Amino acid sequence: MKALASLSRVVFSRYFTSGLISASGTLALGLAGHAIGGMSMALSLASGALMVSFADNPAPVGVKLVELLFASCAGTLCFAAVWGADARPALQLLAVPLLGFLAGLVSLWGKRAVAIAFSLLFITIITLGIPAPRNVAQWASGSALVLLGALLYTAYALLLGRALRGRTKQQALAELVDALSAYMRGLAALHEGGTAHRAADPQAEAAALQGRVNDALQEARDLVLREGQAPRDALWTHMLLLALDLFEAELAAQTDAAPLRDSFDGSDIPDALAAGMRSAAEALDALALGLLHDTDVSLRPPLPQRWDAVQQSADAWLGGAAHPRLAQARDQIEAQLRNLRQADRLIGRLHAAYGTRQAPPPFPELPDARVFVSAWHYDPRQALSHLRLESPVFRHAVRLALALGCALLLARLLFAHLEYDYWIALTIAVILRPNYGVTRQRIRDRVLGTVVGCVLVAAFLGLQPGLGWMLAALFLAVALARTFVTTHYRFTAMAGSVLALLLAHLLHGNTPFLVQQRLLDTVMGAALAWAFSHVLPRWEYQDAPRQLGSLLQALQAYAEVVLADGPLPERTFRIARKRLFDALAAVTGLYRRMLEEPPARRRAPQELAQLITHAYLLAAHLASLRLLRAQSAAADTAAREVHEAVAASRELVLVALRADAGTAPPLSGVGRAAGDPVQARLAQIAGEAARIGQIRERMRRELPLPPAHPDAAG
Repeated sequence: MKALASLSRVVFSRYFTSGLISASGTLALGLAGHAIGGMSMALSLASGALMVSFADNPAPVGVKLVELLFASCAGTLCFAAVWGADARPALQLLAVPLLGFLAGLVSLWGKRAVAIAFSLLFITIITLGIPAPRNVAQWASGSALVLLGALLYTAYALLLGRALRGRTKQQALAELVDALSAYMRGLAALHEGGTAHRAADPQAEAAALQGRVNDALQEARDLVLREGQAPRDALWTHMLLLALDLFEAELAAQTDAAPLRDSFDGSDIPDALAAGMRSAAEALDALALGLLHDTDVSLRPPLPQRWDAVQQSADAWLGGAAHPRLAQARDQIEAQLRNLRQADRLIGRLHAAYGTRQAPPPFPELPDARVFVSAWHYDPRQALSHLRLESPVFRHAVRLALALGCALLLARLLFAHLEYDYWIALTIAVILRPNYGVTRQRIRDRVLGTVVGCVLVAAFLGLQPGLGWMLAALFLAVALARTFVTTHYRFTAMAGSVLALLLAHLLHGNTPFLVQQRLLDTVMGAALAWAFSHVLPRWEYQDAPRQLGSLLQALQAYAEVVLADGPLPERTFRIARKRLFDALAAVTGLYRRMLEEPPARRRAPQELAQLITHAYLLAAHLASLRLLRAQSAAADTAAREVHEAVAASRELVLVALRADAGTAPPLSGVGRAAGDPVQARLAQIAGEAARIGQIRERMRRELPLPPAHPDAAG
């Protein structure tokens, strides 16, 4: 059943939908071209469509129109330039690196622009395998057909994008719910008794799951919060806000995992907590599948009252003794059960909201959604600011140009007699990335995926399939290559090899020799990509001060909002929380990429890991305090005492987070108060802030961290 559920998640995901759209459009244009003008027209139209399909990612129609039109026109110019220079090898040796440099510069516009840059690289490189045009008329007509294929695919993609807009939002929300479920299971593992959880670093594993939630959260924001006019759009927005609050409740539930495990060691309390969290995760799994399939959810969400039995067991275990350690354990279990009850209530509200999808009730709109989504703005003037050696984008563009030039020269010297000598350059185009760590990972994925793809092609062709089966295999290869390009590149490399070899077999035959050439070219391209990744490198530690400065400022802003004297507008809190989650995701990604770099190029990796862990813990404690304050205010219990306690701790926490060199407050005097849950949580917040200040001071020896400005929160 788990295997079927995993397969269902892939087949019904927006990634596979994008793959089907790309494969259907490309194959349809290829077949239409073959019916009208034969194989030559089919290849031209399909090449234009495939070129643009790499840039076809979910977005508002206006944004997608700009991106696909740019990819169509710029890609056609690349095709015309390389094809026109085919008769002059020296000119082509200059044109390909120059176009590679320009494609590298395109990545300055962000993550989405990387896909556009690859579209340009793809058409530039595969054009090397097309025979030179016989005359100017053939060159012009061939270029026009590539442009026509690209424009027809653009129109097709825009129509489908508009028709599937609501479905795409639903799929993005399902991915977020799936990530929240995985995080809940990670929390369950943190609470389990026994020694299994000590086999690895549990906090590091939790941070990785938090990073996955952050990634899914930003993707969902970018898709759900745009173009919302239909009733279902308002429903998805409402569910996204509930999911955000659920993430906050899960963060709060992480804070006391280790103390609870120690305090109740030998009892069944930790296992009962873990079992309850797994049942909550199962309810989230069911909701995610319901969203993907657009079907009703049969599994009922858990009820908050189910934790009463755990509370009774804890009371029986602790007894009536007033020992400070037992009082502290009682505070911990009460705080944790409050967090878990809140999580259950939010899961129930998510299920209830989804149950209204056929006739959604009116929901309040989110004001000014622009502050919660990524900025998708393409200004050509931005390129001028990157034409300098200090720019990471410029360095990547230079590396890419030099690597492509070297690959092309090597192919012409050693393999000029082969049909597909450009495969070396294509390997470099898909492997070489601005970050060394990403490049290294892609090298492994590309080599392994190519080997598997070659084996599959050899086995498939050994069955002597007919043309229908060949076309079906090509369709599936395009769909899978597009599906996993941003999630599991290893499968994309496998599908890409299948696609390339099947096309080559259809056009030229001699498959055994092509398989050998594919393997050799992949290894050579991977070696060149690795070598040129050391040319003008941009190591992660060089970007760490800026990223860490942003994280500390975001932590400070979030702490100021949570520890404010009075209630602040919900929008202010949501903005501060969004910026903190984004900053945490950025620093976590930087740390992962740093671990892929040579040991000599890492700076303060242990301190960076500790800072990430304690930043997440501080965020979790703050989230727990916010829930606790809301519950106290609702019950009107000890409101004045709570206000005074928060005010007394506020400045200590903010000073620790914005401390300059040498002023980080010590941990002495920061304890865990017993008997008062607010005081206990404030002590934990102060302790985590002080630890972050101390870690920051230790990091200054290797990383010149900027001071966090006192007015950063404003």
